Amino acid sequence: MAFVRYKGKTKIMYFKKGDTLEEVRDGSLVTLTDSGTVRRCQNDSTDRPIGVCRANDTVADTQFNSDGTHGNAPVGYVPIEVPVENAVEWLIDVDSDCGAADTDIGCFVAIDTLGGASVSAGDSCSMRVDISDTGMRHVFVTGRVSAQKIIGTIAKTAWNYDFDSFDTSR
Repeated sequence: MAFVRYKGKTKIMYFKKGDTLEEVRDGSLVTLTDSGTVRRCQNDSTDRPIGVCRANDTVADTQFNSDGTHGNAPVGYVPIEVPVENAVEWLIDVDSDCGAADTDIGCFVAIDTLGGASVSAGDSCSMRVDISDTGMRHVFVTGRVSAQKIIGTIAKTAWNYDFDSFDTSR
């Protein structure tokens, strides 16, 4: 099931799908590259999630890179569900390595990149969190539904200012 909005306001925006070798899935947490194209979060320090992808575009798919359109999407763009207010909560699947516990509420966790049997691409395509990985602060856990599912907010986003380099001349 991946990332599914639980509470809060979101909207659909369209972002360029640049790398034809990069796979994104419906329900995966995505970020923008330095050139402004969409890719899945890869659990590294350059990730600045913008929202959740709302279409499947596997390596073999060409629907977002073709001359046609996909639904309302412009040619080459994928729909991304982005939060439009602070603290939008998402229902999020937990990786199979360990289950979520009540003690995980209030913790930051990272995106799972190791994968599992349910994902044929060999990794999770940023569709789950690794509840035991606190190295990257992608998701803040606000609730526990079960050992396999949490409620959380996207903690590190592209829309936040980095106050170390905030331009005060505006």
